[in-house]
Amino acid sequence: MLVCIVAGGASALLGQGSPSPSALQESPVLEGIVFEGDVAVDTATVLLHRVGPGGTGEVDAVPVGPGGEFRFLLPSVPDGDTEGDIYFTSVEWDGVLYFGAGITALEQLDSLYVIQVFLAQEVPQEGLPLALEVRNIFLEFTGEKWVATDAFIIDNPGERTLVAQEGGVVWSYPLPPGATEPELGEGDLPPNAVTFAGGRVLVSAPLPPGGRLLMIRYQLESLGSTIPAPGRTESFELMIREPAPPLRVEGLEPVDVVALGPGSTYRRYGGTELVDVNLILVETAPLGSLPLEWLGLMSTVLLAAGGFLAYARPRQRVAAGQGPGLSREALILEVARIDDALAETVETEPRSEILERRIALLALLRTSD
Repeated sequence: MLVCIVAGGASALLGQGSPSPSALQESPVLEGIVFEGDVAVDTATVLLHRVGPGGTGEVDAVPVGPGGEFRFLLPSVPDGDTEGDIYFTSVEWDGVLYFGAGITALEQLDSLYVIQVFLAQEVPQEGLPLALEVRNIFLEFTGEKWVATDAFIIDNPGERTLVAQEGGVVWSYPLPPGATEPELGEGDLPPNAVTFAGGRVLVSAPLPPGGRLLMIRYQLESLGSTIPAPGRTESFELMIREPAPPLRVEGLEPVDVVALGPGSTYRRYGGTELVDVNLILVETAPLGSLPLEWLGLMSTVLLAAGGFLAYARPRQRVAAGQGPGLSREALILEVARIDDALAETVETEPRSEILERRIALLALLRTSD
């Protein structure tokens, strides 16, 4: 099921009574249409949500018309840049709740806005061994332990949303041996759908086709560790914050040194098209300055940052990834802009750099808590 939200001005109201001419002039108008594939849906209900100083929560709900159409008058002008109201929509289909991206600016109401939703497919109790489109790990020494921010883009290559059986999971993945205190970070998955047990991260959230970001955090006793990477990983990057000891990473190559904000320099290792590997980190010297062999790889990538916080209902199946120095607000806004860019990127265009930028921004957001 495809949800198209087209914001416009004074066209006729679809799916509810027509407002007065004065209301059309005073209130921004959001119009849309709901599809499953190429067929309009005529039995769905679309909800409008708001986040901001004007209030937070559900604003209105309308049934779609016979051609899948719907329309809302927004109570205020969306303006995410000045801490104003942000709007988004949701619709439930085949037991899964799908969210649209945030409407943060008035000009968004002049263009087509699309949410793709799908029929559901139940997976085995233990889940499916899905490939990873991207995996990035950020390691930072806190003075006692190494803290890892581990980000995955989980790829559902099918045409249906994968859902868990009662008490089951959609996908699971092993944590490094000895990892402690795992917790969920910022990402596309609702907090009540990610758990940790038996040295693994377990995801029970519905996974629509395409990539969804999972970000977790855990601690390691030492930098010398083994990182399991079962299955297929298209792109893997390991970033270690300086100062850190010289390190050999079996399975990855040294790439360069990047700066992810003022005073945050990371040594970067990378690899592509990995299949069923165990990455082994071997310390080669005491904690100290940047090794000489890295000096020739130095480059600086400063990420100007700054989105929309995902909004999810508890106790309901929610489609992952749909919803609502450097300040936290600026980071959130930049993530939303990247999400908009990803939505407009056709499949033939490269996405890995955009996805990696999104992961890096979310890592900064996670450490700003």
